[in-house]
Amino acid sequence: MEKKLYWNAVGFIFLLGALFMGYFVYSNLNKGFIMNDEAYYLVHFRDFNKIITVDATNYFRIFQVFYTDNIYHFRLITYALLNVSSYLLFFLVGKYYKLKISPFLFGVLGLCMNFLTWPATIVALNQYHGNTILINISLSCMMLFLLYRKSLFILISGFILGIFLFDGVPHTITIIPITAYLLYNFWKKDKKVIFLFGGGILLGILFYFSFIESFSTFVKQLEYIEIYKRFHRKQHPIRFYFYWAAQVIGFIVIPLTLFLYLINKYLVKTKKTNILDYILLGAGILIALTSFYYQNLHIHYVFLGLLVYRFFLGDSSSEAKTFLLVLFFVPFGLAFGSGFYFHIRGGMYQIYFFLALNIILIKLYPLKSYLIYIITFSIYIIMYPSFIHDKGWKDFVYTEQTEKVKINGYDLYLDKKRKSEIEELRPYLQNQQNVIYSSNHLMGYLYILNAKPPIYYYFTLKAYISFIIEKEGKKPDDFIYLESTDYLFSPKEFIPLKFVSHPEKYKVVKTGKFTLYLPSDYQKK
Repeated sequence: MEKKLYWNAVGFIFLLGALFMGYFVYSNLNKGFIMNDEAYYLVHFRDFNKIITVDATNYFRIFQVFYTDNIYHFRLITYALLNVSSYLLFFLVGKYYKLKISPFLFGVLGLCMNFLTWPATIVALNQYHGNTILINISLSCMMLFLLYRKSLFILISGFILGIFLFDGVPHTITIIPITAYLLYNFWKKDKKVIFLFGGGILLGILFYFSFIESFSTFVKQLEYIEIYKRFHRKQHPIRFYFYWAAQVIGFIVIPLTLFLYLINKYLVKTKKTNILDYILLGAGILIALTSFYYQNLHIHYVFLGLLVYRFFLGDSSSEAKTFLLVLFFVPFGLAFGSGFYFHIRGGMYQIYFFLALNIILIKLYPLKSYLIYIITFSIYIIMYPSFIHDKGWKDFVYTEQTEKVKINGYDLYLDKKRKSEIEELRPYLQNQQNVIYSSNHLMGYLYILNAKPPIYYYFTLKAYISFIIEKEGKKPDDFIYLESTDYLFSPKEFIPLKFVSHPEKYKVVKTGKFTLYLPSDYQKK
C-alpha cells in the first residue's frame, strides 16, 4: 500500500507537469504565425480540392472535417486530438502492463510528451500530427483487444491503419512492425485475429474511397507523382534514402548489435544480469545529465534497445515483450521518407520512445532508480516556460507577438514588423489569384492576404513552374512575381523579367523589403 502511494505520488508529478505546460501552450495559441510550413499546411487544408499535388491524397483529406479557417481554433483542435489520443494510449498501456502507477495518472504522461515535443512549434494539424493521432488510436484499439479479447477492437485497429495508408506514401512502412507483431503472436494460436485485422485494413481502404476521396482522384494523384518526381528531386533526392539508412544502420543498428553481443556473451550466459542492471543505470544517469547539453536520438535508441533486451530477459508474456518492439520501430517508419534524417524527424515521434522507456523502467526497477528519470523530467518541466522568451521555430518570439491582425476575419497576434509588412503588401496582393513567390517563407503573406499561386511549392524551380503554368492554361506574363530582400529569386533557377515574354510591359514596385513585378493587365482587387 505504501509503495503504491509513492508511485502514485510520481503520477501526480505528471498531472502537475501537464497542467503547468498546458497553461503556457494554450495561453499562447493565439500568438505568432509560422510563415512557411504552417501557412503551407493551412492553404492545403483550405484548397485541397483545387490544388494539383500528391499531398492532396494525404492528411489534408483525412482530417478535412476538423479544418477551420480560424487558426486559433485549429491549433486548439490539433492539441485536443493529440492529447486525447495520447492519453488513451498511455492509459490503456498502463492498464495492460499493470504498471505501479495508476493508469489514470500514467495516461497524463502522454499529454506531457505532446507538450514537450511541440513546445514552440505551434503548427496547425499537419502530417506529423496526423500520423501520431492515427497510430495512437490504432495501438489503443490493439491494447483494448489484448485486455478484453473482443474481436471488434482488433477490427477497428486495422480499420484505422487502412486509413493511415493514405497519410503519406513512405510512412506506410509503419504498418510492418504492427503487422509483424500480430503475425508473431497470433498466427499459430488464433488466425482469426490476423484475418480480422486484415479485414479491418480493407474496410479502412473502402471507407477512404467511399467517404474521403474518390478512387479516380487518387489514381490521378498517383499519376502526378511521376511528373512531381522529375522536378522535386531537389527536395527528396534518391541519395537521401541511402543516407537515411546508412545513418540508422551505422549509428543505431551496428552499435546496438555489438553491445547486445557482448552483453549476451559476458553477462547473460554467465548469469550476471545484476551487472547489466548497474551498467544500464550508469548509462541512464549519463544520458540524463548530458541531455541538457547534447541531444542525440541515435544514442537514445541504442539505450532503449538495451532496455528492451533487458525486459525480454524477464518473465512477462510474449505479447507484452514484443509490443515494446512495436513502440521501438514505429518512429522509424513514421520518420521515413521525409526530407530530413531520422535524428531530426524521429524526435517528432518521441512519444513512443518515452512510452516504451517508462514501461520498462516502471516494470523492472524500484522507485529509487525511476527517480533518475523523474528528476530529469521535472527539470525539463521547470525549464519549459523559457520557450516563450526564446526565438521559436521559424524565428518568432512569443513575447513579441502583441499586434492584433485579422486573418480570415479572426484575431491573431503578430509582431509589429510582420504586421507592417502585411500592410505594405496588402494594396498589391489582396485577393490576387496569380502570384509566383521566390521562397516558401513568403507563403504566409499570401495566405493572410488571400493571394494564390498556380501551385504551392517549396522550391522555385523554373521547369516546374513552367509546367504548372502551362497545365493551368496560362502564360508567364499572366502572373505577379514577389520576392523580398531576404528571399530573392535564385539566378540559377528563376529571374522574373527573363522568364516572361514581354518584360517591358512589367512594372517593378518596391515596398519595404519586397519587390513586386506587376504585369500590364494588373488590377487591384
